[in-house]
Amino acid sequence: MERLYNWLLLKAIKGLGEVSIKKLWLNLGSVESILSVGYDDCKSLIGEEKTKAFFKKSLTFNPEEVVKLVEKEGINWLTLDEEKYPHILKEIEDPPPVLFYRGELKPIPMVGVVGTRKPDFQSLNVIRNIAKELVKRDYGLCSGGAVGCDFQGHKETLLAGGYTVCFLGMGIMRVPHYLQKLESEGMVLISELLPNATPDEFTFPRRNRLISGVSRCVVVVEAGEDSGALITARYAVKQKKPLWVFIGNSLSQRWLGCVKLVNQQKAKVLYSPSAMFEDLPSGGHYDDALLQLLSTPKTFDELLEIAGLSPSELTLKLSQLEIEGKITRNGFSYVAL
Repeated sequence: MERLYNWLLLKAIKGLGEVSIKKLWLNLGSVESILSVGYDDCKSLIGEEKTKAFFKKSLTFNPEEVVKLVEKEGINWLTLDEEKYPHILKEIEDPPPVLFYRGELKPIPMVGVVGTRKPDFQSLNVIRNIAKELVKRDYGLCSGGAVGCDFQGHKETLLAGGYTVCFLGMGIMRVPHYLQKLESEGMVLISELLPNATPDEFTFPRRNRLISGVSRCVVVVEAGEDSGALITARYAVKQKKPLWVFIGNSLSQRWLGCVKLVNQQKAKVLYSPSAMFEDLPSGGHYDDALLQLLSTPKTFDELLEIAGLSPSELTLKLSQLEIEGKITRNGFSYVAL
């Protein structure tokens, strides 16, 4: 539990934030090294203001109390430095230093599927077909558990015998009753929030970056002009994830948000559930962590930053994978086959 306590301590420091924590971790290599860093070294990495906050250590919560709660309730957890932590999520600029979860985590590539809370029947049918296609291709479905498109995506994936993950906008101990049945059927629940945290107007938009972040691509099934699903779409664009939208009726206000994404050239129209695999590898999960990272193209320098390997180790590993026919080079980038 010492590792959990140390990462929670970083998370609790007022004025630090996930971006700074990731930068410290990438440069210093371990949570222990972060906590023992000198002032000048810290300043050179995250600047004067963040460094002052780091050394002041004004805490927003008591890490020890959270550790006790986790032990008492038997809550599963992951920290940013663990191999089991989703590698693709480590790539975003602000990954959570700690994730709390319930269920069985699997190294399966994910597709984010989001939409309105009151979907049209066409959208429900499309979600069913998307779920079947994902299961067939050994992909999982990720969403936010909201009533409507999110819930339907989780449900249809489980009905098809697949793997689905729900990122919560509240603590893992505050799971709504309507999601508990899906949990009992195999849905994984994950939250970056403290276990007993209640939801508010900021927690749901904030967790949308994780839905996009853990996904190989994002599909917006139905979204009006002011739909919350568009927040996930904006994160997908920011994180450079392929973005697809379904449009049931281009003249309907129901799909106005989707239409605008296409008109702005931020998304492509999903004319068939199989179309999204134009931007994705053939499917299947990768046991090798480096192959997981290469499910989307990356340069050597990008891999060096996030893979946790030395230049010589990375070069050797890439050469081995290339010889085995598991990856290929496209210009300056590598990608899994």
